[in-house]
Amino acid sequence: MAYLALYREWRPKNFKDMVGQDHVTKTLTNALMQSKVAHAYLFSGPRGTGKTTTAKVLAKALNCEHREGVEPCNQCAFCLSIDQGSAMEVFEIDAASNRGIDEIRDLRDKVRLSAGESKYKVYIIDEVHMLTTEAFNALLKTLEEPPERVVFILATTEVHKIPLTILSRVQRFEFHRIPLEQIHSHLDKVCQTIGRDVEPEALQIIAQKSEGGLRDALSILDQCLLLDGKLGVEQVYQVLGMVGEEFSAQLVDHLLTGDYAKALGCLGEGINQGMDPRQIIRELLDYLRQALLYASTQAFPQIAPHLREHLAYQCQMLGLKTLLQWIGILLQGESQLKYAANARLAAELLLVQVIYNSQPGYSKESPQVLERLQELEEEIKNLSSGKSRQESKAEPVKKVKESREGGSEPPGHKKPELPSLQDKPVISQGGETSALSIEQVQGRWGDILEQVRKRKKSTHAFLMEGKPVELDGDSLVIVFKEGLSFHRDKVNQKENRETIEEVLQSILGKAFRLQSLLENEYGKDPKDSEQVEETKENPMIKKAADLFGADLLIVEE
Repeated sequence: MAYLALYREWRPKNFKDMVGQDHVTKTLTNALMQSKVAHAYLFSGPRGTGKTTTAKVLAKALNCEHREGVEPCNQCAFCLSIDQGSAMEVFEIDAASNRGIDEIRDLRDKVRLSAGESKYKVYIIDEVHMLTTEAFNALLKTLEEPPERVVFILATTEVHKIPLTILSRVQRFEFHRIPLEQIHSHLDKVCQTIGRDVEPEALQIIAQKSEGGLRDALSILDQCLLLDGKLGVEQVYQVLGMVGEEFSAQLVDHLLTGDYAKALGCLGEGINQGMDPRQIIRELLDYLRQALLYASTQAFPQIAPHLREHLAYQCQMLGLKTLLQWIGILLQGESQLKYAANARLAAELLLVQVIYNSQPGYSKESPQVLERLQELEEEIKNLSSGKSRQESKAEPVKKVKESREGGSEPPGHKKPELPSLQDKPVISQGGETSALSIEQVQGRWGDILEQVRKRKKSTHAFLMEGKPVELDGDSLVIVFKEGLSFHRDKVNQKENRETIEEVLQSILGKAFRLQSLLENEYGKDPKDSEQVEETKENPMIKKAADLFGADLLIVEE
């Protein structure tokens, strides 16, 4: 016997064998039990979800000689003839190749002939949306007043192309994409039955690639099983021409750090291994979709278990706003990639655009921003001069900003509440580094964060969650909220700690040893939460946050 493809071998023969379409099978079986079979049905939905298969099972159930309840016996002559495609009273028509008015007129004439040995004549018209307008009009009268014991089953993947006059004369069933878990379970059942050893992660990838179509999943599995030995993730990637989640995760790392060379080098390495640039961008989008789902729901629906912690770390670094921006850029670029003459160049430009657009979208040196800065300085100065630190609930805001040309203060002018905005160490008149207080460090914290960000964005992402609380000799204590042990550990890593200590020395003029702790490890209670919330609601602080960003503001507690 000739080889039979898996999707044909495992095609359901009963309603109970249908996967993921319970809402359809339940309604149809109830109609059979109650003898309320309609004269016309429309099955719509994505490819590979069981529309034509359900139509054939319904045709068998209507004409089965030994039907058991609502299920066909699959042993009588009529059931076997339908399975073999030789049934005389079941007509399967491909509307894509029989779409004209002449074919429909011929069908209309044959419909008038009474059924022979079978109980019902069944017409299955696949891809019915391909019929011409004239053909639909010719079919309309027959659908409205069909002969007795004739059932039409129309199937389509594009229901929006069906005329409303047709839709109003049929019972419509919408076939859904089959859930990932059900496809995975069915594939596992197939592999166990045929005796093949397959890694669960490999089946997961096949299920994802099928996009909710069981027929596609079985076709992919059939192709992958041609390889010898145990079927694993790498073999599936090889067959499908995919780059894999680990490649996408690595590419996101390079984009996060803003390293153009490494990002383009990673892309080039994948292309040199035979990967399609379009496929690389598509899988990058899929990976960012998983990141978006995690950022929104804290759940990992489809990501590999060993990548989940790293994905969470990347989400923390990206932030929801940047993540949405990346996805928007890549979605727009993906549609242009399809028509690009040089797909590699287009993909490279797309990655560069992602990195470029992740930078701040305005210049802090523009006249409008400088003018607004001066206004805000005056407002903060007036606010802070009205109350002492002990009296004020909303403590003065210590604003930080990059040095700007021509921005030196007049001689003798002092702002005790606002530290110097220039990136210079604190130097006494004698030329030596003056003694620093924790308040001065806190006042320069925004400058420190900005310099760390320029050197290494990933380090900045972790450090910005901490707060300087104490100077102990040559040690600076940074405290993180409870639950941010991951950030504390990352800051304590040698490479990140050395980067921060170098910035501290360059800005503060003195070498400090960084010490990172959690609140409970530091041993001091956090400030009263109500006071903190009132401080956040202060209108001047809100204005400062809108202009500089919350990460560039420090509110003394």
